[in-house]
Amino acid sequence: MTLPLNDKNSSLLIQENQSVQIDNFQVEVISYLGQYTADIYSFKVKILPLDSPNTASKLCLMRVGSVQGGLYRELKLREALGDYKMIVELITYITAESVIVNVHPPIVEQKLSENEKYEIITNTEDITTITNSKNISLHQNTNEDNETSLVIDKDASPLSILLETDSEHLEDEYYPEIDFCSNNVGSKLILISEYPEYTKTLDTWLQSDHSLEESLYITTQVCQFFRYVYERTWCFISLETHLIKIGTPCQFFDLTNAYPVSEMLTAGLLGNYCAPELAYNKSPIHESMSIYTVGALLYHSIHKQPLLPHQTIELKINPIPRIYQILKICLSPVIEERFSLSQLLSILVETRQAIRAPKIKWNVASRSTVGLSTSRLQNEDNYGVRQQQLSDIETMILGVVADGMGGMSQGELASQLSVQTVLDEPIPAEFKTIEQRNEWLMSLFQKANDVVSKNVKNGGTTLSLVLAIAQQLMVAHVGDTRIYLLRQGEIRQLSEDHSLVAMLVASGQITEAESLEHPDRNVLTKSLGSKSKLSDGYVQDLKRTTQELSMTLENGDILLLCSDGVWDLVSKREFAEIFNNNKDLQAAVDTTIEIVIERGASDNATLLAMQCRIDK
Repeated sequence: MTLPLNDKNSSLLIQENQSVQIDNFQVEVISYLGQYTADIYSFKVKILPLDSPNTASKLCLMRVGSVQGGLYRELKLREALGDYKMIVELITYITAESVIVNVHPPIVEQKLSENEKYEIITNTEDITTITNSKNISLHQNTNEDNETSLVIDKDASPLSILLETDSEHLEDEYYPEIDFCSNNVGSKLILISEYPEYTKTLDTWLQSDHSLEESLYITTQVCQFFRYVYERTWCFISLETHLIKIGTPCQFFDLTNAYPVSEMLTAGLLGNYCAPELAYNKSPIHESMSIYTVGALLYHSIHKQPLLPHQTIELKINPIPRIYQILKICLSPVIEERFSLSQLLSILVETRQAIRAPKIKWNVASRSTVGLSTSRLQNEDNYGVRQQQLSDIETMILGVVADGMGGMSQGELASQLSVQTVLDEPIPAEFKTIEQRNEWLMSLFQKANDVVSKNVKNGGTTLSLVLAIAQQLMVAHVGDTRIYLLRQGEIRQLSEDHSLVAMLVASGQITEAESLEHPDRNVLTKSLGSKSKLSDGYVQDLKRTTQELSMTLENGDILLLCSDGVWDLVSKREFAEIFNNNKDLQAAVDTTIEIVIERGASDNATLLAMQCRIDK
């Protein structure tokens, strides 16, 4: 839109302490903030809607620049980005046909002493003055828009011209002077937006100490924004940290550091966040330049100092694992060595998760006994634990207990083969989602079943398994070995018994107390090795007892896996008492097995305990 002016020959004067009408707002210019980019002047202003004069004025940022310069690029990019949450909305923007930008404070009229023989006359309509300054130099400038302006020499007194008179020969006169108060005159774009509160800007944030996780959080947001911009064929090649608001999400006030991909700059560019190849202006705008800018920001936030615009010595990077590699690659002078924005964003997210992730440690205790039965001279129980570091943020623990069945050592072989099959199976490449992990667990049981069916005649085994990755717990189970969770003094069973008496209890034909003395309490309805192919639903997952495939572990949780030789003689209440009263996990396991032996131990008895410790 074009700014309407009452007089086509007059100019819109923008300077401190000046009030002007822009679009539907009365704008009071409070102060000049600076020229952050080559062709853009920034001002702190107050605006008041003309249609609501009784409302309070609002503090805003006003930027003025050439109609084909950085602000024009910003408008084009805003159009491409649409209503994106990481950019501050414009309150208004206009194109004004004739604008004078005065970056110096207006001269205040002063009364001069009588012997100086000079006076100041100010004509606000013509914008003219006479002053008594002694040294001034004026020269004519023509900018790239073919707009002509007069620029005052830096060594001269600002905005003044000396006009001397000889009082002995001349009468006192007034000499009107055109005040060349601007080095920027002509058609301009004017953009007005919310004012960036300095205490909440990235510039202020960088001056304080922050954790590594906080530095990654801010850098990740900037990288996310850069990738979004790049997907629309634009690239950021630098940052104005004082025009970025810290928050969730961060927000950009200024987009003039973005250029269309493959565009060539008209001149070289140096800056704390600029890739070195920009200084020589030999490379077109490329994604790798955004990568360098993100790396420079991360370096600044971690090392408490920005990169030098022209780094002449080898860059020293703090030896922080992962961070060191990220910075080395992002800040490489070789363009081809840098990440892509998608790669970098993924790495930053993973690195932050690794730092934020609670550190989980597992305390494991176990004990197994053949028992006291004269008919059971072999221990047909087997168990095992596998721990593995899946990534920087994920640890895995796999616990398994199996109770074999069959004569002539067939039960022992069946349980041994099933446990070994589970512990030896490699982790698949696709192992991120709950569904993928559950599918893997189901495949473990099918493979264990295949091995038992092939190698064991007239035998089989139960199999109970817990899988914990970070704080996510999953289970898989067949048979009557049990899985308990002991949390904050309370115990609950996560597995279901695949036995005849369990079916009778579930149907209401007998009570749970009666099931303990039932003559068929050892008859199983499900086991591995009894059929060649496991049907869907044959293996129980956590959803059968909790309505979800996984559950979140808490600090201090204890998982108990035990064969029926243990739980047949030790009740849930006794389990809770033993483990609540023993701070030492192995001591609690030993106490439990001793009780089993004291009570006759008519079967093999195996107990595996796993306690989770979470350090946040």
